[in-house]
Amino acid sequence: MKFESYIQELLNRKVFPGITILAGSHKGEVFRKCYGNSSVEPQIEELKYNYIYDIASLTKPLITSLLILILIENGEIREDSPVKKFLGGFPDDIKIIHLITHTSGIRAWYPLYLNDENHVNVIEGLKTVAKPGKKVIYSCLGYILLAEIVKKITGRNFADVAEKEIIKSLRLENTFFKIPVERLSKCVPTERGNMYEATAAAGEYPVLSGKYKWRENILRGEVNDGNSYFLGGSSGNAGLFSTADDIFKMSREFYPEFTTLLKPDTARKFWENITPFKRSHRSFGFKLNSSIITSGGRSLSRKAIGHSGFTGTSIWMEPDSANVFILLTNRIHPVYDPEINFNSIRRKLHKLIKKDLDL
Repeated sequence: MKFESYIQELLNRKVFPGITILAGSHKGEVFRKCYGNSSVEPQIEELKYNYIYDIASLTKPLITSLLILILIENGEIREDSPVKKFLGGFPDDIKIIHLITHTSGIRAWYPLYLNDENHVNVIEGLKTVAKPGKKVIYSCLGYILLAEIVKKITGRNFADVAEKEIIKSLRLENTFFKIPVERLSKCVPTERGNMYEATAAAGEYPVLSGKYKWRENILRGEVNDGNSYFLGGSSGNAGLFSTADDIFKMSREFYPEFTTLLKPDTARKFWENITPFKRSHRSFGFKLNSSIITSGGRSLSRKAIGHSGFTGTSIWMEPDSANVFILLTNRIHPVYDPEINFNSIRRKLHKLIKKDLDL
């Protein structure tokens, strides 16, 4: 198959050590296979299909957005509720839906771990960069706030709520915010320390960054994202570890015809364009393939929704066919190469996989 030849080319070019692929449809799983190695440092280890990945920002739609919709359906929150109702100090016009769709105007990123203050207070004190509801600015900070709102409403730790409402409810056996010691050997490693983030932080905040004790080891079973690590490993923007099979089970919850955690009408929110701006179309937690810049690719339906993670993970789903494409890599192991256009690689893989498997 052509996509397997392309994968071998990517492995030869050392774009990533290995990759796990799962493709599904209305029929369920159609194809599942892994290629390459899980690790090249400190030693080469062969990748096995059921290995666990740090899925990074896939945490946002798979856990955080889903939890918020569960709370909305239970009547505990409204999508138009002001953030300040739960976390005082934010402007009246920043709503829950703005955090979900990255239209709050809150900046994309800030190294919270460089500041001794409470992280919510730090975000509150940062100047907004756009008016709420006017522009899509992808914000990890917004999703960190959503996790705090979940905690405020439920009175429980964000990870505990996710464990009860999603992970246990769906019987996900290989999905964790904290990796059990006995599963560490099955975790796919990521960066050597936080090298890429450390460089970014040093560029913007050289004094504070110079005083911070950065991780230097190969990260394995330890969340790559610096803010999530600082917040105990479980935050709304990143921190989840999972496998292709478990992610496929989670993907069914976004389809009205398959969901078990939501009512069908509620699940339709994942497919509706809430930000009909020129360049970026966002639904409840996902990016739509109708966006001008997308990693889905034009071989997928314009109605497809998806998300990616910095570590090299992604999921894209089509509505009518219920086609699901899950690509899991650790492209940042042992170091991140900013010269590689990974979105272009994803688009080509989607095209080849869809054609070869007749999806």
